Amino acid sequence: MSSFTQAIAASLPPGMELPEAFVTTIDWLDANNFVRDGSMAFVKQADAQLTSETGFKPVDPGHVEAWLGTDDKAYTGRLAPIIPTGGEGSYAALWRRDDGDLSIVHMGSGSGSVLMATLTENPVDMLRLMAIGYGELCWPEYFGITPEDEHANLVAAVGAENVPPYSPPAEFRQFISKTFDVTIPRTATEILGNIENAPPNDPFTLWLASIPEN
Repeated sequence: MSSFTQAIAASLPPGMELPEAFVTTIDWLDANNFVRDGSMAFVKQADAQLTSETGFKPVDPGHVEAWLGTDDKAYTGRLAPIIPTGGEGSYAALWRRDDGDLSIVHMGSGSGSVLMATLTENPVDMLRLMAIGYGELCWPEYFGITPEDEHANLVAAVGAENVPPYSPPAEFRQFISKTFDVTIPRTATEILGNIENAPPNDPFTLWLASIPEN
């Protein structure tokens, strides 16, 4: 593992390990100048214009406790937010299910995105999702449109002078496609389906509802 990959792995709760696909990817990001200020790797190189909020960073334990509303390690020890999905504080996280295996779930900030649901059980699918190139991955209402259309909507809302020009994460996209022999779709719904409203039987949603209030 690279030093940055080791930092992320060391930040995980005891007994939780990075999926191998994440190790391979984070090693590549570190080796190819994607890590900014030693603290986060976005899907664009460190010297490129930042056009996406998603990437990898170590877990902040205090964030997990605040988000769950408990410091009980029986709960905090099962959740590792390592993939920022929005500038307002949303994350995708590794979550240890009751059977001990890992899923990747979304932790909406609550002050912005309220998406709190299972995204996928396949780490490569999470990488494919990141490689599509959305500016933010926390808004399921945009998952049915392309990142180019998402960007056009943002320009229409705030003005072109306030938004950097759109460009896809081409190198990251090519790496994921070639390394894992997968295609990168044009929209998130091609991977996730319609998850704007989490189904009532979603395991992560049910688990959240079981956490006692402090």
